[in-house]
Amino acid sequence: MRIGMKLLAVFCAVFTATHLAQAATVTLSPTDIHGNDTNTASFSNGDLTLTPFIGATQDTFNGNPTRLGLDNAGTNNNAFNDPDTDPNNGNEEILEFIFSPLAGLSQIVWDFSRADGPGPDDAVTISGFVSDPGATITPGVSVTNPNTVSFSGGVLSLDITGQNFGGALDSVTLANPGASAGQTLILKVTDTTQGGAQLAIRSISYETIPEPTSLVLFGLAGICMISRRR
Repeated sequence: MRIGMKLLAVFCAVFTATHLAQAATVTLSPTDIHGNDTNTASFSNGDLTLTPFIGATQDTFNGNPTRLGLDNAGTNNNAFNDPDTDPNNGNEEILEFIFSPLAGLSQIVWDFSRADGPGPDDAVTISGFVSDPGATITPGVSVTNPNTVSFSGGVLSLDITGQNFGGALDSVTLANPGASAGQTLILKVTDTTQGGAQLAIRSISYETIPEPTSLVLFGLAGICMISRRR
């Protein structure tokens, strides 16, 4: 009986250490995504695929190690931008996110960005969520006019004030990564009041989500812990 309990304890220790570590946050820098190569047309690591477009045409990433954008496009190749005030004429720079069923968007960090006109198309928009991602936006220290965030109809809208066009790091953090798990998200930056609205991405983070079978295993891990105490 004691040998059986000892074996159970060893199994539980190994099992718990292995399976309780499954959920994790992964942060990708621009270099992680394009490898400093301006010929990179897409990034994929099994959890997330990132592809840049101009309108409906696939493009290539820039090679900047600090800020993610499109190579030789728009008004700034170190950001995703719209070079004019028309949000629907096909020259908007777009970033497509395709998540595996076990991964979801958790944060985007940026600097030198702006998109804050008065209309519904004057924002950084991320469409494709299946539920409210629980977004909160954190302004950098140079902000005097606060950034705002809203969600409706599967679309997350970020109004980024031009007064923050000074390099301070800002971010949007999503409390519910499951809102984009297995989904395709489309990020676009437009502003009908200013040409050159842009988002200079410093990093993208996503959270891996345990498989449903792992949730059952979590329950077994709890039983193991109880048995070990006994």
